[in-house]
Order: sequence, then C-alpha cells, then structure tokens
Amino acid sequence: MAASLILPVGRYTGEFHPAVGAPVRYHSLSIGRLSVTIEDPQALAVWAAAHRAVDRPDATWDRAAVIDAATRLGVTNPDRIVAEFLEDGLLVETAPGAPEVEDFARTHRVHPLMVSLGNSPDDPLRYGIGLFGTAPVLRLPALAHDVWQWSSVGASLWDVCQAFADAGAQAEVADTREHDPRHVLREFLAALPLLVGANAACLDEARR
Repeated sequence: MAASLILPVGRYTGEFHPAVGAPVRYHSLSIGRLSVTIEDPQALAVWAAAHRAVDRPDATWDRAAVIDAATRLGVTNPDRIVAEFLEDGLLVETAPGAPEVEDFARTHRVHPLMVSLGNSPDDPLRYGIGLFGTAPVLRLPALAHDVWQWSSVGASLWDVCQAFADAGAQAEVADTREHDPRHVLREFLAALPLLVGANAACLDEARR
C-alpha cells in the first residue's frame, strides 16, 4: 500500500487589509461556494506547508513531512493545527492504495490553475503545464495530464476518472488498466502533490 499523503484544500485568494497602510487582517481561501478566512499567520503557514516543495518532487508529503516543513517556517505547535485542519477539511489525508481512496475522490474535485503547453519533439510522451510565453513548470505523462486538464468538468475527481476510464474502454486503449477508474485515479494521485505544490492545481470539495 502506498504511503499516506496530506493535501491542502482550497484556493488561496489573497490577503485583506482593512485600510490604506493597515496590516493584514486575514488571508482568504476559496472552498466550494465559501470564502474561508485565516487570521493566524502560523495557521496559514501550516496550510502552505501542506503544498509539497517543488524542489522535492519525490518526497512523500505525509503528516510528518508537513509538520517538519511547518516547523521550519517557524510554527511552534504544528501538530495541533494539522489536526484541526484535518477535522475542518482544510487539509485532507489519503493513501493512493487504500480502499477509502475512492471516497476521497468522490468528495473532492481538482481545479487547474495553469494551462497545457503540449509536448515537445524532445519529450513527446510528457506534456508541459505552465503559463503562456514561459517554460513549462512541470511535465506529466499523458493520462495524468489529461485528467488534470479536464478535472474541473466533473462534479468530483471520481466522476472525471470514470469518464476517462469509459472513454479508454470505448476507444479500446491498448493498456487495459486505463479502462478501470481506480487505475486512472492511482495514476493521477501520483501526480497530484506535484501539481498542487507547483500551484498548477488546487483541491476543492466536490460540487453538490
């Protein structure tokens, strides 16, 4: 079974200053139809620490890694905040090989925050993601890239994985594993921490 990983939920929408020259009163996250405010800078640092560092693409971003990263950011009691955020839904913990991973996919959806930049003659099997006019921030295999690109279309991540599996079966894709939505989900989850860590995607609650 793959190790558990922690992911942040929500899209950062900025800081709020009540007046010209005033200090930050709070930071905002968008989750579903709600705007969530975080006033405590240490709490925000924990949420930020849940984004896997882009210079550690192979690191397992589990609870211990998040706590260590938050501690390095100066958070004095990250364990408590991590536990609170997991309870409140600002963080989610899942394991790609666990039976309950399907529940995670049914209750969350993914939003792309960058654009597809296509493949290249030097690397035709992987597809770039980034911003127009710049070099790709990251490159993904075709299946993970396609799920990311269309991830906001479905009401949940599971809906998108099912749609890709059905399309693969109808198109008679040679790799029959891609006819199974659980395989599609596992392949995408392997790339999701990289996408979230690079701010190429954010995790949200499933659309009701």
